[in-house]
Amino acid sequence: MEKLSILIVEDTPADILLIKEMLSDIKKLSCELTEVATLKAAIGLLSHHEFDAVLLDLFLPDSQGIDTVRRVITRFPNSAVVVLTGANNDQMAAQAVRYGAQDFLEKQDLSPIMLQKSVMYAIERKKFRQEKEDLLDDLNLALKKIESLESILPLCLCCKRILDVNKQWFGIDEYLSHHPDTEVINLVCPDCAKDLENDC
Repeated sequence: MEKLSILIVEDTPADILLIKEMLSDIKKLSCELTEVATLKAAIGLLSHHEFDAVLLDLFLPDSQGIDTVRRVITRFPNSAVVVLTGANNDQMAAQAVRYGAQDFLEKQDLSPIMLQKSVMYAIERKKFRQEKEDLLDDLNLALKKIESLESILPLCLCCKRILDVNKQWFGIDEYLSHHPDTEVINLVCPDCAKDLENDC
């Protein structure tokens, strides 16, 4: 497995040490860890570096509570954020998930297995969501192309009649009066092609 880059946003040295020890105990997980103690420092790093996951404490010296996760998710919506909470903060943690965090963990219940699962699930959920958004973007682009192609109809260069979707030729004025947003491409209709051959 390739090395994961994880940003730890935590201002309590004992919690940082605990998280680092737990991550190093996970044999299936190879991590490159970066730690910061303030939201300002985290935002600075996230602005210039892409991390696979962010472990985010909600109570930092420069940001408190749900506003912490809201500010990270608003600025960096593609980050896989796992919120770290203290005891009795279940309601705030659930609200953080509604804001876009991928998961939350209570610090007092942390274990290496729980931390591994949470980080891996967060990364996979974020990846799946991004793939879904990319597919929807591709689909919307394809639909726009189809719509633009449907609005382009062949126009005879000689008699100026239009070939509609039913393969019928109509006078341009008659057709455009009913379809004012239609674009046309230039062709030669069969009648005019015969006349041109006869003229030659």
